[in-house]
Amino acid sequence: MNIPLKINKIIKSGAQSRLLARARLLADLDAQLQTLLVPPLQQHCRVLALREPVLVLAADSPVWAVRLRFHAPQLVKRLSLPQSMRLRSIRVRVRPPQGDGAAIPLKPVRRRGHGGTAAIKQAAETISDPALKTSLLRLASHQEKR
Repeated sequence: MNIPLKINKIIKSGAQSRLLARARLLADLDAQLQTLLVPPLQQHCRVLALREPVLVLAADSPVWAVRLRFHAPQLVKRLSLPQSMRLRSIRVRVRPPQGDGAAIPLKPVRRRGHGGTAAIKQAAETISDPALKTSLLRLASHQEKR
């Protein structure tokens, strides 16, 4: 018969305890990072991983990544002091935040003007292949309907 184990015993022993300790360390580093960043960066940057002596940070977009890289030398100095670890560098990765699944707005579709339709018709008239000529004329008429 299997005896159920208490969750505390599972968490406090073995690989789970190391994993939990690592998660706490990253959460603490993220909290320290947030106190060191200027207000606009706080909302767009987070700790991703720690691979001593390199701290890997995530930024929401390339714009925020560039701004974070600008502050990286000061962050290395300030994060290394209170900790027993010695950071040498910071790497920044662009990772968009995990959102609510909202769709990314698409760019508006560019429509061909009448000049483009005329150019397709003119090209069709100069082509000797009947199948290609028919296809181009069909494309031109389709563009005129839009």
